[in-house]
Amino acid sequence: MTKHRGLLWSLGLVATMGLMAGQANAGSITMFIDLDGVNISGPFTSSSPDQTLTVPVAAVNAALAAHGSAYRFTTLGAQSNYTGLSTGGSLQTNFQVNTSGTGTTAQVLSIDTTQSGFLLPTGPGGMVVSTAGGSFNTATGSVSYTSDYQGANTPTLVFPVSGTNSYKGTTGGIPVGSVPSSYELSNHFLISIAKTSSSLLGGTGGVVLTAAVPEPTSVVLFMTSLPLGLIGMVHYRRRALSKG
Repeated sequence: MTKHRGLLWSLGLVATMGLMAGQANAGSITMFIDLDGVNISGPFTSSSPDQTLTVPVAAVNAALAAHGSAYRFTTLGAQSNYTGLSTGGSLQTNFQVNTSGTGTTAQVLSIDTTQSGFLLPTGPGGMVVSTAGGSFNTATGSVSYTSDYQGANTPTLVFPVSGTNSYKGTTGGIPVGSVPSSYELSNHFLISIAKTSSSLLGGTGGVVLTAAVPEPTSVVLFMTSLPLGLIGMVHYRRRALSKG
């Protein structure tokens, strides 16, 4: 009995350590703001339950001004359904930016958002869909959006910006193989518009991961665990009933 207790204690400890390891992989929503690929502001991080991030735009705008950029944010943030649902895991970034500040827009402005530690969904086959859209007013240039699953990029969505209009696009479903527990999603926006006092660009980009549900195996496991004699008895009983 003592040996059994020791074995049970060891198994319980292993299970607990595995659970703690899974929880240690959890992460906040993290956002960086770059100019020409060089970080100028961030990281900004969410707090528990890590499903919403609201970025203090005053701090970002001060950094943009210090680096000679005319870009100014009016809103900036991210949302997710962390730690995921059986129907899918999702991460979304939203922004609104203008070019009213003193300086230039010669440098490309980028917004990079990442969150790791999604636990659901899982399955033998996953699918990623990325969608981006928004609107612009008296603006000229372009905006592009790319998402990542486990560090692998999806196709980039590129939208030309000219005048006043809206934009929207999607990558469609992209197979990504099996989906493990504790995965990472990311969003990346690149913005380049000409400097005017009235230019305004807003956008939302999101990535959704879904996974196929494995085929039920409980019946197969049950049958293979039965002794052969018992399986024979079940078969004989069915034949006897059919003849009766």
